[in-house]
Amino acid sequence: MLFSHSKSMESFLKLGMASTDEVLSGKIRAEQISTVMSYTPWMMLANVINASAVFAVFYDSPYQMRALIWVVCVFAISILVAHRWFKVRKKSKPKSISIKAIKHAVTNAALLGTVWGVSGPLLYPYASADGKLVIICVLAGMLCGSGFALSTVPPAAITFAGAVAIGTVVALTMTPSLASFLIFLMAIIYIGIIANSSVSLSRLLTARMTAEVTSQEQRDVIGLLLNDFTENASDWLWVVDRKLKVTQVSARLSALTGLPANHYIGKHLLRGVPVINAETMSDEEAGSFHDLKQCLRKRTHFKDAVIPVILNGQKRLWSVSAKPVLTDSGDFNGYRGVGRDLTEELEAKARNAYLARYDTLTELPNRVLFRTDLELALARLHRSGEQFAVLLIDLDHFKMVNDTQGHPEGDLLLKGVAKRLLSAIRDVDTVARLGGDEFAIILAGIDRPHDAARFAERVRNDLALPFELTASDAVIGASIGIAIGSKGSVDADTLLRHADLALYRAKNDGRGMFHFFEPEMDAEARKRHQLEADLRSSLVKEELELYFQPLVNIDTKAVNTFEALIRWNHPKLGRLNPADFIPLAEEVGLIQSIGAWVIQQACREALNWPSHIRVAVNLSPAQFRSPSLFTQIQNALEDTGLPANRLEIEVTESLLLDASTNVDAILSALRHLGVRISLDDFGTGYSSLSYLQKFKFDKIKIDRSFVNDIDTEPGSQAIMDCLIRLAEDLHMSLVAEGVETEAQLKSLKARGCLEIQGFLIARPCDAASLVRFFDTTDPQTIITAAVS
Repeated sequence: MLFSHSKSMESFLKLGMASTDEVLSGKIRAEQISTVMSYTPWMMLANVINASAVFAVFYDSPYQMRALIWVVCVFAISILVAHRWFKVRKKSKPKSISIKAIKHAVTNAALLGTVWGVSGPLLYPYASADGKLVIICVLAGMLCGSGFALSTVPPAAITFAGAVAIGTVVALTMTPSLASFLIFLMAIIYIGIIANSSVSLSRLLTARMTAEVTSQEQRDVIGLLLNDFTENASDWLWVVDRKLKVTQVSARLSALTGLPANHYIGKHLLRGVPVINAETMSDEEAGSFHDLKQCLRKRTHFKDAVIPVILNGQKRLWSVSAKPVLTDSGDFNGYRGVGRDLTEELEAKARNAYLARYDTLTELPNRVLFRTDLELALARLHRSGEQFAVLLIDLDHFKMVNDTQGHPEGDLLLKGVAKRLLSAIRDVDTVARLGGDEFAIILAGIDRPHDAARFAERVRNDLALPFELTASDAVIGASIGIAIGSKGSVDADTLLRHADLALYRAKNDGRGMFHFFEPEMDAEARKRHQLEADLRSSLVKEELELYFQPLVNIDTKAVNTFEALIRWNHPKLGRLNPADFIPLAEEVGLIQSIGAWVIQQACREALNWPSHIRVAVNLSPAQFRSPSLFTQIQNALEDTGLPANRLEIEVTESLLLDASTNVDAILSALRHLGVRISLDDFGTGYSSLSYLQKFKFDKIKIDRSFVNDIDTEPGSQAIMDCLIRLAEDLHMSLVAEGVETEAQLKSLKARGCLEIQGFLIARPCDAASLVRFFDTTDPQTIITAAVS
C-alpha cells in the first residue's frame, strides 16, 4: 500500500509534464519554479490585502478575535514565504532542479490553501450578509489568483484551489440557500477551470522546453555534419578575402580537379578554376557568368551561379553560391561559399524534360507536347484566322499483331507507323503518339476541310500498305477522326473531344475509314453517356429481366431447351433488347457484372421448370476475358442447385479466334463440369471447320440469314443440306434460328432439320408467364401461341 501511495504521489507531482528523460524533466521543473517565484511577492501581498479585507468584516464583531487569529496565521505564512523569496531572489536561476522542489511548492500551497479554506467554516457563517459577500469575493479572487500564479505547477495550483474550494463548500453547506447552492456550483466550475488551465499551460511549457533542447541538439549535430561535410561531401566549401583571393578550400575540390588545395590559395576566385573561353559558352551560360561577375564586383550575395569549366578535356558545369562576410563595422571582408558539380544533374533534368514531352518508343511528341502545340495552333487561329485540322488515328488490328506476334513485333510496328506519319506531314505540322496505338496530327494552315480529307485519305492508304516486321509482314489499317479548328473553336479539350467522337464514328462505320466531326455526334455522345450511367445502376435498381424463347423438336413437337434473353426495362426508354445495350456494356466493362447476373438468374428460373428442360445462356467474348468466369458459372450452379447438365452455354465463332483469352481451357473445364456447349450464329463469322474438329460442341445453331430464304433460294438450301449432314456426321444437334413462316418450317423439315427456334413457334416470354404455362400445359407437347 505504501508503494502504491508513493507511486500515486509521484504521478501527481508530475501532472502536466510529458514523458521525458530526467535531464529534460529537471530543466522543465526549473522553469516551472522560476515562473512561480517571479509571482511570489505579488501573491503574498494579495494574501495580506485579502486577509485584511476579511478581518475588516469582523471589526467590532463578537467574532473579531477569531478573525484576528486567522489573519495572524495568514500574515505569518505570507511573511515566511516572502522571506524565503527575498533570500534567493538575486541568485541565478538553476538550470535543473529535482522533483523535491515541486513537492516543496505543493506543501506550501497546501499550507496556505488550508488556512484560506478554514476561513470558510470558521468565519463565513458568522458574517453579515455584506460580510458574506466580501468573504465569497475574496475566496473567489484567491481561487483565480492562485490559478494564475501557480499555473505552471499544476499540483500546487490544484492543491491550493482544492483546499480553498473544500472550505468554501463546507461553509456554504452550513448556510443552505439558493445563493449558497449557486456559489457552490461556481466553486466547482472554478476548480475545474483552474485544474485544466494549469495542466494545459504546463504541457505547453514542456513542449517549448523540449523543442529548445531538441533545437540545441540539432545545432550540435549540424556542427558535426558541417565538419564532416567539409571533409567528405561531394560539394566543396571555399573562402575568399576582401580581394577575392582564395584563402581556404575543402579537400573535395582537390579530389575533383586533381590539383592540390594550395594550387588555389592566393589566387583570384575566377582565375584558380579552369573556366572555358567565353566565346564557346552558350547564351545562357554566358549570361549566368556575367551575372556572377557583376555580383562579385558589387560585393553582393549570389546563389546557384553557373560556371562552365574544362576538366580532363570535358566540359563540366559548376554551381557556386556565397554570402559576403562583413566586419563589425559593416565593411566587406570576403565571401564564404559552396560549390558543386551539377553536370549529371542538368543532364538528368534535360533527359526527364525530354521524356516528359516525347514518346520514348517512337521519339514522337507525346500527349503533353501535342497539347502544347494544339494550344499554339488555337492561338494562331484566334490571332490571324489560320485554320487547322486535328486528326486522331487509331490503328486497326494492331491488338491482333501484338497478341499473336508478341510485343517486340508490336513495338516495331508502332515505329514503322511513326516513320510513315512523319514522312506524310510538313515541317509546320505536328504528329504525336498519344498512347498505345493512338496517334494524332495537327495539320496546319488548311484552307478548307477538303484539304484535311485528302490528307486523311493519303495517310489511310499509307498505313494500309504492309509493314515489314522481323518474323513476317503485317497488314493493318487505320480509322481516322477529324475535327476542324476554325472560327468558333473554343478550346483544346473541345477539339480533341470532337476528333475523338469522329474517330468513334469511323470505327463504328467499319474501320479503315475517316470521318469528320458533325454536331449531332455530340448529342449522340451525351445520350450514350447517359445510357451508360443508367446501365451502371440498372442492376441495383433491378431493371434487368430475363425472357425465354423455346427450341422445339419438329418431329416430336417437344421442347428441351429455353434460351435466356435479357431485357432492360428502362424507366424512360421502355423495354430495350440486348442489341440496344449489350455492345455498350461490353465496351465500358459492365458485361462481367451483367453476365454474372444473367447466369445466376437463368439457373434460378430453370429450377421452376420440368426437370428435363435445359436453359441456354449466351456468353459474350468479353466475358471470357474474366478469370472468374468458370467460378461464376460453378457458383451459380451450386447456389441454385441446378444440375450442370441443365445449363447450356452458347458461344460465337469470333470467340474462338480471340487469342487473348484461354477459351479452350474454360470450355473444357465447363464440359468436364457437365455443362453443355453450343456454337451460336454459325455461318456469320469465319465458319472455319477446324474448330469444329478441335472442340466437340453439343449443338450448332444456324444463323437466321440462312433460314430467311430457305424455301426459295437454292444456294441457302444447298448450304443447309451440307450443314445438316455435317452435324449428323459430327454427332452434334443442329438448330435453325429465326424461323418465322410455315414455308421455312416445311423446307427445314423436308431437309431433315430436327430443331428450330423462331417467332413462328413462340416469341420470348417473361419467367412468370412461362411458369404459368408449365402449370397448365403438358411440357412434352409443342409450345403454342399460348406461350407468346
